[in-house]
Amino acid sequence: MTEKYTPEELLEKEIAQNEKEHDHHNPTAAAMTNHIIANQGILNVKLHQYHWYVKGPNFFSLHEKFEELYNENSKYYDEIAERLIASGAKPASTTEEYMKYSLVSESAQDKYMSAEKMVGNLVDDFRITRDLAIRTIRLAQNEKDDVLEDMMINYKNYLA
Repeated sequence: MTEKYTPEELLEKEIAQNEKEHDHHNPTAAAMTNHIIANQGILNVKLHQYHWYVKGPNFFSLHEKFEELYNENSKYYDEIAERLIASGAKPASTTEEYMKYSLVSESAQDKYMSAEKMVGNLVDDFRITRDLAIRTIRLAQNEKDDVLEDMMINYKNYLA
């Protein structure tokens, strides 16, 4: 017989599991991957904002590049989240979780910055996310999760 849980009880169980996985003294590949998912969620917002608000002599090339980047980000975001679900983990899926786990940020005032500053911010964000991918690769190797390891190697190479 299957036990039935309320949505509130299921969320409580998920929170307890996340706290266990996010032990910073003993992180798991799933926990590190959730930081990547959170970064991707924030980057989705930031890339759209930059795409819409970029100005200056490089408008056309950057407008197109930001669109390319948010489309690629969305592809990896979905693939990586689905991998977590397939492995039994729960990917971050709310703005609240993104803000909790993300190591990158965005702000309403960013729409007023120069195109050069926008590009610089994205370079920094991609480096932070690449470093998380490298750490996730090592953890996936230790956990013998070949599928996640391969996925993270591919993602790291995209970010590099």
